[in-house]
Amino acid sequence: MTENEYDYLEKALPGFTRSREIVKGAGDKIQPFGFVGTKFDFYRFANRFRLATSFRRMELDGFTEETSFGYDSLTRVFFTWSAFEGYAELVRDLPPFRILFGQYPKRHIRELAAKCRELDPENKLGAFLVEHSQKQIHMDFLENFRNGNDFAVLTHAACIRHIFAHGRLTAHPNGLPAENLSGICNALSGFLIDFMRSDFDRRLKLARAMAVHSAS
Repeated sequence: MTENEYDYLEKALPGFTRSREIVKGAGDKIQPFGFVGTKFDFYRFANRFRLATSFRRMELDGFTEETSFGYDSLTRVFFTWSAFEGYAELVRDLPPFRILFGQYPKRHIRELAAKCRELDPENKLGAFLVEHSQKQIHMDFLENFRNGNDFAVLTHAACIRHIFAHGRLTAHPNGLPAENLSGICNALSGFLIDFMRSDFDRRLKLARAMAVHSAS
């Protein structure tokens, strides 16, 4: 299989083609990127990431446009958080993901937190997620976010992914307008996608620099 047959992954995750060359040059190891596991773990992440970035919308008969948009955004979070979980596993990082976000500009997280608070001023979504969460760690982080901890905002994406998958989350949680829910979900998904691309690009540059140094 030639490199250009992976163009679909290169478009989703810029640098993927070069990363395959580095993996091959390292004896099929992904350690040059600071990852653990096998190359197949990395490739599974790349394909799931492509799914998350490629998703546009669902086709639902008999639903209002607003409600359909709400379900579109919930599904987008479902795919995106699944990809992020795979990325976190490559780094062996756990909530609150201090390893992953240690070098990421904090202002991006603060902007995301402000957006989520703006769209859920009465904490309707937050209260719904607390009520239906099955993990104490999620409840704790949601409470931290409500008390002003911006860096707990990603718990919304984790809870949405799990609660939506179990069929308990609709496009109007606690009466929150679907338009607001859609805005929150799209902000979460967009943040995570931008972060994974940015962090992967950073790791790729470091891996390339190490490869050049080793060859010199």
